[in-house]
Amino acid sequence: MPPKDGFARRAGALLRAGANDLKRDDENAERELGLEKGTFAQYVDGTRPVDWELIRRAAEVWPLNERDLLPIHDDSPLGVHIMRDEESRASSRVLSRAGEPYYEYRDTAMSRIASYRPEWIRMLRVVDDNEADNPLVQWNHGHLLYQFTYFLGPVNYYYRWDGVSHCVPMGTGDSVWGLPFAPHSFAARTDTEPACILALTYGGALVGDAQRELAVLGRPAAHALAVPLTDGARGPGALLRSFMDAGAVTAAELAARTGLSLRRTGELIDGSDSPTAEELASLATGLGVSVRDLLLPRSEAVDGVSVQHARDARSWELPGVGAASYRITRLAGDPLHPHTSALQIDVLLDDFERTAQLSTYQHQYLYVLGDDPVSIRWEFAGERYEETLAPGDSAYVRPQVPIAFAIAHGGHPQVLLLRIAGAVTPEVRHAVGTLAPGGIDRYVAEDRLWYSKEGN
Repeated sequence: MPPKDGFARRAGALLRAGANDLKRDDENAERELGLEKGTFAQYVDGTRPVDWELIRRAAEVWPLNERDLLPIHDDSPLGVHIMRDEESRASSRVLSRAGEPYYEYRDTAMSRIASYRPEWIRMLRVVDDNEADNPLVQWNHGHLLYQFTYFLGPVNYYYRWDGVSHCVPMGTGDSVWGLPFAPHSFAARTDTEPACILALTYGGALVGDAQRELAVLGRPAAHALAVPLTDGARGPGALLRSFMDAGAVTAAELAARTGLSLRRTGELIDGSDSPTAEELASLATGLGVSVRDLLLPRSEAVDGVSVQHARDARSWELPGVGAASYRITRLAGDPLHPHTSALQIDVLLDDFERTAQLSTYQHQYLYVLGDDPVSIRWEFAGERYEETLAPGDSAYVRPQVPIAFAIAHGGHPQVLLLRIAGAVTPEVRHAVGTLAPGGIDRYVAEDRLWYSKEGN
C-alpha cells in the first residue's frame, strides 16, 4: 500500500506556522477563529482536518491568503508517477482551428508537485511548402508557459517574434526551447507518416506566488520591475539602481563606499558601460550584496527561441560497470534557464547491476521514445522499485530520487528527459542551508509552538 498523502498533516503544519508567525498561541488562535477550546491542537496535528471554512475564517481575520494555508497534494508517494500509453491515448481530443481539425492532443505524465503540462500532439494540417506565411497555418497567440518541444517526424515549426514570422523544417530528434507569449504553430509536411511533437510546457519561476503578487501590484509595477537582458539603463544599470534604491544610497555615497570616481559610478548606474570583474566586487561589497546579485543572466535565444537540430547535437557516454551505461545527447535549452536540462538517453546495457544511477535536484519528466521498451529502477524512502515502460509511456520523477534504465527486451531503447527547477530555487536552498540546527525539519513541517509555556 502506498503511504498516505499526508495532506491533513501538512495543512496542520501550515496552520501552526501561520499562527506562530503572527504570534498566536492556541488559546488566542481559538478565540480569534471562533474555535472550541482544545481544537486548534487537533487541527495542527492532523487528527481534525483543516476544512475550507477554517481557511476562509483565518484569511478573513488574519493577514493571510487562503493560499498560505493550502498544502499541495502528493500524487507521487512512491517517488515516481507513471502514465501508460493506453491512458494517454484515452485522453485523446481533437482541437479545431478556423473550423477544421488542426491538432490531436494527448496528455502525458503530469504531477501536482511540479509545473509540467506536457502533451503529445499530432499535426492534422499538412502543408506543401516551408513558407512562414502559408495561409493554411493557424497561429496561436502564445501562452504563459515556457515550451520545450521534441519533434517526431516531418514537422514544420512556425514562430513569430516582434512581428516577424519564421518557419523551420524539423525532423525526429530535433528540439526547440521557446519563451512565453510568442505566437507559434506546427504543421505536417506529409500525410504518409506520423508528424508529432512532445510539447513539454512548464511554468518555472513565472507561475505561482510571483504571478499572483504581480497581478495584485498591477501592470505599471510589473513593467517597472521587469529587467530586460539588454545593455544600458534597463539592463545592468537597473539591477544596480534597484539595490541603491533599496538602501537609499546616492551615487556619491556609492562612489565613497567603492572607491570609484563619481563619473565612473554614474556610467555604471546609467548603464552606459558595464562594470569590470573588479568593479563588480567593489560594488557588491559597497551595497552589501553578492556579486551574483548584480549579474544579468545570459540568453542565446534568437527571436525568442533556441533551436537544436539532432545532426548538430552534442553527445557523450556515461560510464557504467565495464561499459557505457548510456549515450547522452543534449537537446535544446538556454542559459536563461540554467536549471532546465533536456536530454535524450540511449540505453546501452541490460543489467541494472552495471548501469549508472541518475539523480538530480530537478523535477524530471521522461517519455519512452522509439519502438523498444525500457526497464526503470528507482529507490525511494528505503524501498526499491522496478517497472517496464513501453514506447509512449511517460513518467514524473521527484527530485533526489535515483533512477536507472536498462534494456528490457532487446533493441535500442531511447528515453527523453526534461529536467526543470521547482519552487526550491537556489536562493531557497541557500536559505534552508543556513537555518539553525534542527530548523530544516521544522521548516518542512512545523510541529510546535514557537515558545514553551513552561519556561526554558
